[in-house]
Amino acid sequence: MRIAALLSLAACVSLAACLSPPRGTRRWSIPRTIADSVHTETLAAGVQLHRLVNLTKPWRAFVLDIDLDACVSVRSVKGGPVAVGRTTTSALLAGLAAPTRPLAAVNADFFLFAPPGIPTGAHIEEGVVVSGPIARPVFTMSRRGEPAIGQITVATTLRTPRATFPVGAWNRPARGVPGIVDAPRGIDDAAWGVALDSTISRTVWQLVPVAGGRRRFVATERGHDEPRRARADTLFVVELPDTGTTRVLRTSDTVEVVRVISPHAVNTAVGGFPILLRGSNIAGGVDSANNAAFRGLNPRTAVGYASGGRRLLLVVIDGRQPGYSVGMTLRETAALLRELGAQEGLNLGGGGSSAMAIVDDSVSRNVRLVNRPSDAVGERAVANALAVVRTCARSSTR
Repeated sequence: MRIAALLSLAACVSLAACLSPPRGTRRWSIPRTIADSVHTETLAAGVQLHRLVNLTKPWRAFVLDIDLDACVSVRSVKGGPVAVGRTTTSALLAGLAAPTRPLAAVNADFFLFAPPGIPTGAHIEEGVVVSGPIARPVFTMSRRGEPAIGQITVATTLRTPRATFPVGAWNRPARGVPGIVDAPRGIDDAAWGVALDSTISRTVWQLVPVAGGRRRFVATERGHDEPRRARADTLFVVELPDTGTTRVLRTSDTVEVVRVISPHAVNTAVGGFPILLRGSNIAGGVDSANNAAFRGLNPRTAVGYASGGRRLLLVVIDGRQPGYSVGMTLRETAALLRELGAQEGLNLGGGGSSAMAIVDDSVSRNVRLVNRPSDAVGERAVANALAVVRTCARSSTR
C-alpha cells in the first residue's frame, strides 16, 4: 500500500512537471476586478497586451506585460546618434533594425526644448552614454537583462602631466558654476551632438585620441571662432579648475580620461520622475512632486517590475479626453501599478507624450498606435522611447 501511494505521488509530480508552463510562456495574471473590462492579447511568447477600461471615471490604460525570462528584452531608443532631436514613439519603433525583432514601444523621458529634444535625464543606449544623468531617478536594464529603478552616476577624472582632478558631467554640461556666469562644464563627446556656445569665455579643450592608445588623448586649446562640437572619437572638456599660476592642461599634453558608470553594468537607461513604488509601497514623493497640475489628472506613462525582476510592466494611460479617459493622478498611477503586481515603479514622461505603439505584423512590420494621445494634432514627437525586442539578454543560469 505504501509503495503504491509513493508511485501514485511520483506519477502526480511527473504529470505536474509535464503540465507546467514551458519557458517563455505567460506565468502571471492580473485581477479581473482591476477595471470594468480587461481584454488581453498575446503579442509574442512572453509578451501580452492588456487593455483596461474603467467606465465610471472614466479611464483607459494599456499594459505591456513582459516575461523577461522569455528571450524578450527592453532597450532605450533615441532615433539618432546624438542627444538632440525628437520623433514619435511610432517612428522610433519603426526605425529599429529588423534583426532586433521589435515588438512594441512606449515613450520614455521628459525632454528639453533648449537644446531641443535632449532627454531631461540620462539616456544610455547599448552602453553608450548619449545624455548624462542628473539628480533624478532612472529606469535601467543591466547587460544581464535585469531591471532596476534608482539613480546612476557617471564620474569622470582627467589625468594630466601636472594634476589629476574630476571634470564634472559626461554629455550633460552644467550651468551656473559658482563665480562664473552661465558657464558650462564637463566632458562632451560626439553623442552629445550640441555645439558648445562660441561665446564661452572660458577655455575649451579638444581631446584627440592617441593612435593605438586606450583612454589617452592629446589636448588642443580651441579658440572662440573655432568649431566646438565633438566629432568621431574626439572629446571636448570645458571649465577646468584654476590652480593659480600653473595651468593644469596645456596644448599638446597627453592626458588620460577615466570614466566610471555606477552601477557599472548598466546597458540601458532612461530618466523619469518621480518614483511611484518602493517595495510595493506607494512612494511619498507622489504627493509632493513638482506642482499640483503635474500631480493631478493627466495622461501617464510608467514602468514597473515584480517577481525579482523577471516581470516588467509598461503602462500608458490616456487622459484629457472627457467621456473617454480623463487620465490619472500620480497616486492613482502608483496604485494601478501595484494592483498589476509591480513592486517597484517609476513615472515616465506623460501628457501629450504618452504613447504606446506595437508591430502588427512581423513580416510587413506595420506599426500602429494602441492608445489615443491627447494632443489635438495626434502623436507627439518625443526625446526617446523604451522598446520591447525579442532578444535573449537574460543569463541562462538565472
